Amino acid sequence: MIAPPVTLEDALSLLEQGRVSATELVEYSLNRIHQKDIHFHSFITVTKDEALEYADLIDQQRRNGENLGMLAGIPIAHKDVFFTKDIRTTAGSKAFSEFKPDVDAIAVQILQESGAISLGKTNCHEFSFGSPSPEDFFPAARNPWNPEYMPGSSSSGSATAVGLGYCFAATGSDTGGSIRHPAAASGLVGMKPTRNLISSQGLIPLAPSLDTVGVLTRNVRDNLIVLCAMTGANAYQPFLDGLQPQLMNLKIGVDIDHWQDTSVSIEVRTTFIEALEVLKTLGALITPIHLPELQNITEVASNIINFEAYQQLDLFYTHQRELMGAGLIQKLNSACKVVKEDYAQAQRQSEAFTQDLIHLFDSSNLERVDVIVSIGREAPAETMASLLTNPLGARSSCNRLYSLTGHPALTIPMGFASNGMPLAIQFAGHFHDEYLLYQVAHAFEAKIQCFKDRTDVPWMSV
Repeated sequence: MIAPPVTLEDALSLLEQGRVSATELVEYSLNRIHQKDIHFHSFITVTKDEALEYADLIDQQRRNGENLGMLAGIPIAHKDVFFTKDIRTTAGSKAFSEFKPDVDAIAVQILQESGAISLGKTNCHEFSFGSPSPEDFFPAARNPWNPEYMPGSSSSGSATAVGLGYCFAATGSDTGGSIRHPAAASGLVGMKPTRNLISSQGLIPLAPSLDTVGVLTRNVRDNLIVLCAMTGANAYQPFLDGLQPQLMNLKIGVDIDHWQDTSVSIEVRTTFIEALEVLKTLGALITPIHLPELQNITEVASNIINFEAYQQLDLFYTHQRELMGAGLIQKLNSACKVVKEDYAQAQRQSEAFTQDLIHLFDSSNLERVDVIVSIGREAPAETMASLLTNPLGARSSCNRLYSLTGHPALTIPMGFASNGMPLAIQFAGHFHDEYLLYQVAHAFEAKIQCFKDRTDVPWMSV
């Protein structure tokens, strides 16, 4: 095989030209997992035989000139909370360690029909809720830039798998930031689309009113391609061709209080200010806006997530606690204290937040904005030791507003901290404005070229 392609877009081109086969891509991925993943724990289950069998089928279909799906031959992975028929779906828990569904989740089914080849199931926080602990049944995933660091929250294994170059994309679920937070911590692109844009049927629920299916990739264009496949678009090339290098007169709103919050590190604050200047050079108009206070957003989101998560896990917590990890039990010890009145109040506040954003994006509003920009994570990824010491610490509060309102939000890299870990910026838009977010993110990504001349990019390392 020629040198393996770095991007999904390049891989598709090479597959279509016959310069690489699906089998070769899968074999390369499996070898890379075998060599590296013992140190990073991104996968819970690797489906080697199934992946090779499907790759061979796609290669035969391509040789025969048959019509193929949009992602035919592309290795991907699925967060281990998505049902996969006859393949164990553990939710990162001993309680589900041998559970094999008899159906695929809708997202899994769509991607398989597109020709994407699943390499297996990626690690995650237990039931997408627990925090890692040393005694967990499945060892916690590690950051692809440095295994001594954490890779973000619940969709952690998906981020690690994409970041290490095992696969070109991975599914994730985002309830309070669990796609965008791992993307931010791991130097990736994480899209939480408009809630319910992609069916959550077959997803093991955490907080059903907020759970959202999305995707992690290594760049913006690849993310757009995968979302096209997941939403049933007929083709992706017209969307790629429509991406522009400039953002002329696009109104981008920013809440100064958010990035000046005491939880935001100095390095993140400084890099974010520089990012705003980059957006200005691209032609964007930066406009001050006022959003709800971060602390209020976090409290509202926590009450909703905790209350609904406890409803999902009550039976395990009450009758099978010995099958749960210490981090999950600690979370549920707190979650069980949220009463119906707190939940109802949080729902009312969440609806108020939603109406505020709808008004802010409303074209009839003279003070409207097209996009909101914010930090993608309050600080660079912390060490695993720090996470294990303080598992309930506040993290990804900057992601929670759009989890509550259901608006699409996209996190991409904006630079690096002094410890070598990535820093991230977040773009959010009106319902179903995903393409506009891709426009902004693509222009920003192309301008800063975050990884240019770096020799430590994990998916580029041999």
